[in-house]
Amino acid sequence: MNASELYEQRLTRFDDVLSRKLPDRVPIIPNMNTWMYHYAGISVKKAFSEDAGLQFEAAKHLTDNMPIDGLMSTSNTVPLKLAEKVGEGIYTCSDNGVQIKGSGGHLMEPEEYKLLAENPMKFFANVLIPRKFDLFKNASLEKKVDVIKQAFADNVEFMKYNRSANVRIEGELGLPIIIRGTNFLSPDVVLDYLRDFVGISLDVRRHSDELLAACMSLYDYILEMFHDTATPPDRKIIFSPLHLPTYLRPKDFAKLYLPFMKRYLEEMSVKQGYSVYFFMENDWMPYLDLLQELPDNAKFVGLFEKGNLKEMKAKLGKKMVIMGGMPVSLLLFGSKEEVIEKTKECLDTLAPDGGYIFSTDKTMMTLNDGKPENMIAACEYVEVHGKY
Repeated sequence: MNASELYEQRLTRFDDVLSRKLPDRVPIIPNMNTWMYHYAGISVKKAFSEDAGLQFEAAKHLTDNMPIDGLMSTSNTVPLKLAEKVGEGIYTCSDNGVQIKGSGGHLMEPEEYKLLAENPMKFFANVLIPRKFDLFKNASLEKKVDVIKQAFADNVEFMKYNRSANVRIEGELGLPIIIRGTNFLSPDVVLDYLRDFVGISLDVRRHSDELLAACMSLYDYILEMFHDTATPPDRKIIFSPLHLPTYLRPKDFAKLYLPFMKRYLEEMSVKQGYSVYFFMENDWMPYLDLLQELPDNAKFVGLFEKGNLKEMKAKLGKKMVIMGGMPVSLLLFGSKEEVIEKTKECLDTLAPDGGYIFSTDKTMMTLNDGKPENMIAACEYVEVHGKY
């Protein structure tokens, strides 16, 4: 089988699962992030900033040694030169990946929710950007324009750099790169970039109506920005990490977060044809009944970090594709036999009737997140025993 045929076979498995069809077997898509570079003995720093060919070599080493059906991404997601140009935090790229210091998420006060709700674009441009970036507060207009032009050029270079690796990985290895783009729900934008964890936790109790109104306006602004740059659906998915929900009481989740999940799936998936990948952090067990309100005809995947997967399958298996199941802690500390037994449990519990993608429960960053021999054993077991 040549690379083109292999690519089509692997992507078809993913298509079938999302379309609620039975694939020939359970797709294997471990959430490996920078783990694959450490496994291949390749410098993350060099692969991300000096030689895009090293991204290809890491993926090749992976496919040479274990059966997988796709990469979520090559994990090179931060345009370091652009960030440096505008003064966004203090990014460092080492062999362990990209880290950031100094980019605080407390940028606005609750009294400003009204301004955010009235006109998000105006509030960002005239208030938040100058507040966050000294460059745009003190520099001349000519300097600002020059920096924006340079930053744009740096981002184009960054995208071209990554694209060169992606083309080789998909074209020469027949290995699909699943994530096409990233988008955030508006309550998570408020948490991550505007109010920080302490601030939004207080707002949920003291300013919930103002928070909700601001998130409604911000939601429309975020989607507008997404559609300004997004590519059409092409059998790939949009990645949306869900940060806030599990810190909310169920009644607050129902008011402040669930409406955005529903609207997002109805608009992006049901109406526009995108597939969505929700990275569902922490424990979602208290919200399973509420999630019954999500649309039945949307194409979306949920990777759960914690919880009773058997109960999740029973309550949500006809509504969404469940991804995950393999604890990274077991991959690191368990024996090969224990890993195989857990893999069998995942297949027995989650694979019946389809709607399951075998993966790890958390993102794997370094070899401290899982032994290669255990990961290989798990993937090989699914390849043989995950057939329908």
